[in-house]
Amino acid sequence: MKFCKVQTIVFPIMLALITACSTTSRNGADKPSRSSAGQALTENVLNNATYQIDELGTFQLDNGKFERRYGEGSTQIDKVSLEKFTFGDLDGDGLSDAAVILTRQSGGSATFRYLVAMHNAGSTPRQQASVLLGDRVQISALSIAAGQVDLETVTTGPSDPACCPSHRLKQAYSLRDGKWAQSVDKPVNSDAVTGSNANITGIVWKWERFEDTLDVHNFVIDDPNQYTLILLPDGSYQVKADCNRMQGRYTLAGKQIKIAPGAATLAECAPGSRYAEFLRYLTEALGFVVHENKFRLNLMREGGSLVFEHGCAVSESHRH
Repeated sequence: MKFCKVQTIVFPIMLALITACSTTSRNGADKPSRSSAGQALTENVLNNATYQIDELGTFQLDNGKFERRYGEGSTQIDKVSLEKFTFGDLDGDGLSDAAVILTRQSGGSATFRYLVAMHNAGSTPRQQASVLLGDRVQISALSIAAGQVDLETVTTGPSDPACCPSHRLKQAYSLRDGKWAQSVDKPVNSDAVTGSNANITGIVWKWERFEDTLDVHNFVIDDPNQYTLILLPDGSYQVKADCNRMQGRYTLAGKQIKIAPGAATLAECAPGSRYAEFLRYLTEALGFVVHENKFRLNLMREGGSLVFEHGCAVSESHRH
């Protein structure tokens, strides 16, 4: 196991070489393969295509977004956005079609997600099918293989608080008579996903990015080494927030977490620093999810979460 000292944390930067046969587009989706029988779909085409869902009827995205007011209230606006997509042959005609995830909001707290099949009609996509996946369902994986769409979703389990879904399902859909047919719905091994409290303590967690449900205020941290969180087994924590430091106490109850405000320095860091947001967000945490080398803190703010990457284990001298 790799150990590091709290005062002098050094993280090597590793460059991953990506081969030409495995290039990816936005959201990690596979780029389409070209066929002599027709043109391949593109991200830009999907972002400006025409879609149809039962609740809204037919609409066209503009650069991946659609808005339509349905009342006089400030929040009475239907909003749709293209969240994820992947390419592959869905109907066996040799052309690369697309599976698209659309999100819909109508002014309340609900965020509905849909899986849409877009048929390749010679560079112009035509919708074949759509299915509602659910409210506030998170999509952690999306791919097409052998005409089948494979999904991994995260939903709220029976014992989860509303803020913090952790129930993971693998689902598979294929087209039958122009409609989606679901063929797989099984849970992912929860031990491999959530881990235990021991898997989050004694680790230097580096703040990687902030995410919100609307994908409006998302941002990535330029240097995660400057924003770290350490949860120690004795219930104390240590935070580095750019040029500032904070320490205090935290409590765990299952998948719920409470990080109490602690003693902090309040120096004014360089312009563009995220130190104030980081310190505030930490004290708004309600729950957490651990998956592989990622640690996600879900916040009070609707849909907001801090995503951390695993740094290194804290040396024994800093555990007490």
